[in-house]
Amino acid sequence: MLQQDKIRKEVSLDNQTLALLQIQAEKEGRKLKNYLEHILKQKANEFELSDEYKTLMDEILAKHEKGEVNYTSWDSFKKSL
Repeated sequence: MLQQDKIRKEVSLDNQTLALLQIQAEKEGRKLKNYLEHILKQKANEFELSDEYKTLMDEILAKHEKGEVNYTSWDSFKKSL
């Protein structure tokens, strides 16, 4: 198996949620961290693009190719706030 690049993210959960997740992890014979990673991967892989989203993205890409989309840098956006 190839080594995958991984990014660490911090997640804050209340005690009740953690307790419930711990019970579910134990039922599957997993450590809590492994269980959390497993269910997040599973949920991410269930993602399906809607037809509306695909149409929107096609329209944006077409406008991009025609040079009709104006982009703002993150720094400019932050300054405008």
